[in-house]
Parts: sequence; structure tokens; C-alpha cells
Amino acid sequence: MTGTVYAWLVITTGIYMLIFTLANIIYLRTVSRKSTCTDGPMVSVLIPARNEAARIGPTLECLTEQDYKNYEVIVIDDNSDDNTWEVIRHFSEDRSRFRILKGRNLPDGWKGKPYAMQQLTEAAAGEILLFIDADMRPGPDLITWTVTNMEHHKVDFLSGYPMHTTPEKMEYLLFPVMYLATSFLLPLWLFRHSKTYMFSHAIGQYFCVRSRVLDETGGFQPVRNKINEDIQMARYLKGKGFSQVFLDAKKHISGNMYDSMQHARMGIMRVLYEYFDNKIYPFIFMSFVMIVLLLLPIPLAITGAFTGNPLSRLLGIGILLVLAAWGITMMDRRLPWYTTFLYPVHFIWAIILSVHSIFLSKKGRGYLWKGRTVH
Repeated sequence: MTGTVYAWLVITTGIYMLIFTLANIIYLRTVSRKSTCTDGPMVSVLIPARNEAARIGPTLECLTEQDYKNYEVIVIDDNSDDNTWEVIRHFSEDRSRFRILKGRNLPDGWKGKPYAMQQLTEAAAGEILLFIDADMRPGPDLITWTVTNMEHHKVDFLSGYPMHTTPEKMEYLLFPVMYLATSFLLPLWLFRHSKTYMFSHAIGQYFCVRSRVLDETGGFQPVRNKINEDIQMARYLKGKGFSQVFLDAKKHISGNMYDSMQHARMGIMRVLYEYFDNKIYPFIFMSFVMIVLLLLPIPLAITGAFTGNPLSRLLGIGILLVLAAWGITMMDRRLPWYTTFLYPVHFIWAIILSVHSIFLSKKGRGYLWKGRTVH
């Protein structure tokens, strides 16, 4: 009897994940509007750059090819240890749309990226502020598409998933972990209608907000000491009553999520604990669900198949449902087909990195990120 109840819990979990995933993907496929507004409000494209000399060139080149008419580009060198400043200074020569800033020294109480974004905000002239990372590749209609959706949905800020690539195949063992939140935890279709601050999300690689909103909130001051300033900013703005839409931006902007397996490991680990507001009980619940209902059924089903246990069939159905849900997510994000079958590895990594994230945070050791130790 207990085994049957457990098997049906596994199936129910699989059904939930499949329905949730399909609902989010259908939403993403239907909510976006095609690029139509090529001339409208002034847009400031803002790029924080720290140690990006080897990657920022193609990003800037792509921004010279935009079909939107009314925009500027501002790049800040955030106290880089390489020759980022020389690269952006050389590129901006004789290009009137481009401005560059030399980042000020980091003041007490601020993390590096929020402070760079604060300085960019203060320098921007646009009604709409579009933040992108220095290693992203904007399509020629990125600004047009962004403004079109800002105006159509009448929202105060938006974000979305770029098309994520990777230079190393090994990273496919790890970085798909980032899709767990919007695949199984965050109902994207409720972002426009719910006032709950937890029903918000942002990807710092592509984040857009109206300048008047940041004028009202003091820019990035509210998240000055946050590691995952993108998610925390989205939550803060949502909590203040500002409206958001989350989009699928993969046709309009792309880039590497991380540069190496080590980079991916540190990049995901540094934001996990703060994602759950530095509380341990969500990790305990998440780990329990993953171990008991997503991972344990696999060896139990295999063992049952060899021993003739009839429950192995029910467990197999649950596993197939989870596999289908994860496969749909991987297909939608245009990741290689084999990443679908790596879902046990992805979930194990999520647990390991969560434990490590809590350990480092509690011990105050911090994370090494782009030449800075971040606590």
C-alpha cells in the first residue's frame, strides 16, 4: 500500500511538472509581439563591463546595426584588470551614439555590478533603459522588439531569456539548472496579474526598465548589496506595484551563459542562497522533493524491473513524465537533444550547489567573481 501511494506521488509530481512547463512555454510563445516600432522613445542601451576586453567587441558591433532610430549606447568600464577601457575607448571614437564611462571606485555597502548599473542609470538620457551584458550578441531588431513589447504590454519593466550557448560541451551538465525556476516554480503567466513580489523574475543579461521607475526608486540603491541584483530588483519593483512581463528573447539576443564549467559552477552557486532570501527551509524542501520524487524513482524502477515488482511500471510512468517536461524545456531553449536525458545530473548538481552555496554564505567566505570576492 505504501509503495503504491509513493508511486502515485511520483506520477502526480510528473504530471504537475509537465503541465507547468507546457503552460509557461505556451505563454512565452504567445505573449511576445513582433518588432514593429522602429522609432519611438529614446532608448539608452547600458552595458556594465568588467574584464570584458576579449568579449565586448562583437557586442558593440551588433549595436551599430540596430534598426531602431532613437537610441544611445553607454558602456562603463567597471575597474577592469584587463584592457577593457582601451577596447571600448577605441571603439567609441567617431561613433556619436556611443559614450563610455570610467567607473568610480566601489563605495562601502555596494556590490560591483549594482554600482556600475547605478552609474549607467545616472548618465543615461533615455526614457527606456535597456541593460545588457557585455558578452551578449543583440540581433538587429533587439531595441525595436523591446520597445514594441514595452509599449504593447504597457509595463514598467521587462526581462526574458536570451538564447544561451556555451563554448564547452561539459557545461551542458550544469547550466540548464538555471531553467528550474521558470520550468517548475515560477508561473510566468501570473506575472502581469499577481501583485506578489515572488511572482517576478529577471535575467541580468537582458533587463529593461522605464527611467521614471528608477527615478522613483533611487536607481539600484535598493539592491546595492545584492549578488543577484537582477532578480532582487525585479522583486523590489514588483513589490512597489510596478508591472512586469517576462518574454522569450532567444530570437533577438544571444550569448554564452558561462565561459567554462568552473565559471558556470561559481555563477550558479553564488546566487542560489540569495535567490531564496537567505533562508534554509526552501532548500530543504527543494532537496527533499528532488531526491525523493525525482531521483530516487530511477534506481527503484530499474531494480523493480529486474525483480518483477509491479510498481516499477508506475514509477516508470512518473519518470517518463518528468523526462517529457524537462525535454520540452530543453527543446524550447534550443539545447542539444541529449541534455534531456541529463536531468538526473542537473538535479543532483542543483542540490550540491545549494548545499555549497549555504556553506560558503554561512561561513562568510564569499565567491570569487570577475576578480572580486563577493560576500
